[in-house]
Amino acid sequence: MRRFTWLVNLTLALTLMVIALGAYTRLTDAGLGCPDWPGCYGRLTPPVKDVHIEAAQARFPDAQIDPFKARNEMMHRYIAGLLGLCVLAVFILAQRLRRARGLSAALLALVMFQAALGMWTVTMNLMPVVVVAHLFGGFALLSMLVLLRVELGRDPAGPADPVEPRLTRLLPLAWLGLAVLLAQIALGGWTSANYAAAVCYQLPFCEGGWHAQFSLRAAFSLPLGHETYEYGVLPYEARMSIHVLHRLGALVATAVLAGLVLLCMRRALSARLRGLAAAVGVLLVLQVTLGLINVVGQVPLFNAVAHNVTAACLLAALVLLVRQLHVQSGQALHARGRARPGAAYGVAVQGPMKLR
Repeated sequence: MRRFTWLVNLTLALTLMVIALGAYTRLTDAGLGCPDWPGCYGRLTPPVKDVHIEAAQARFPDAQIDPFKARNEMMHRYIAGLLGLCVLAVFILAQRLRRARGLSAALLALVMFQAALGMWTVTMNLMPVVVVAHLFGGFALLSMLVLLRVELGRDPAGPADPVEPRLTRLLPLAWLGLAVLLAQIALGGWTSANYAAAVCYQLPFCEGGWHAQFSLRAAFSLPLGHETYEYGVLPYEARMSIHVLHRLGALVATAVLAGLVLLCMRRALSARLRGLAAAVGVLLVLQVTLGLINVVGQVPLFNAVAHNVTAACLLAALVLLVRQLHVQSGQALHARGRARPGAAYGVAVQGPMKLR
């Protein structure tokens, strides 16, 4: 069991690394650093030496070979491949130990789909819809691994959390927060995939007159039929609209999640639930700060990577918070169910005693 837990921890670390490398690859415009898949210019290693660059140029005469971008792209693929092997090992051990077999099977299916999305990202030349789906897959993989790690660390014989009936009222708000955060992550991915992050540099929304050019139709138009989507294909109007929507979404997500955190901190008695709420609050503050730095600093590379990784961690923490709210709400409903038959039984017994 210790080896299984260690393997899950390693897989979690690799997932965070892959998310960070994926963001770094995208932000350094290295998504097409290797025009083929799974190799790079017909090799398993990027062309760095002159002889390899000449061979790659002969095989791909129309390509502009950049060893730096090719290294970034292949490093991402190497670590992603190692992550896939670790998820496969997690699946095999889970079946043997009969622990979390359904969740491990879902993880394996997701990582296989992620591999296909990685291939389509290259073969479809960074089509924005595929890029956003690939981003979502990485975030979902991290959240599912965090759930698996928590399940493995759970001690059924340990002390139970206090029953808190008031927390059942927070579940709708928690689900709303999760939906809003997912929508905001989608907007962030759409902004990045369409190269709209560097369109607006003024606060709170964009340069003067942006509202006259704002268009929802342009923001959500699907750019299809292009040979390549590298560096973006949408006009300024569409990119600016996407960017403004991302900022508006940030305001909504911050308000909803901040309200959820404050209510959890005020009403919760469980140290576990309060800790999860505090983690969501800290990550939310960090994410907003990194977003502001992106605007003021004109999207600094490592800050933008941190913004991406923090979003993934925020989603995972919120998923754990929703799970914990469900657990404690279920305990409250179970306690009510046990109390009602007992009360009815007491009334039935006391009746005959009075007649005596």
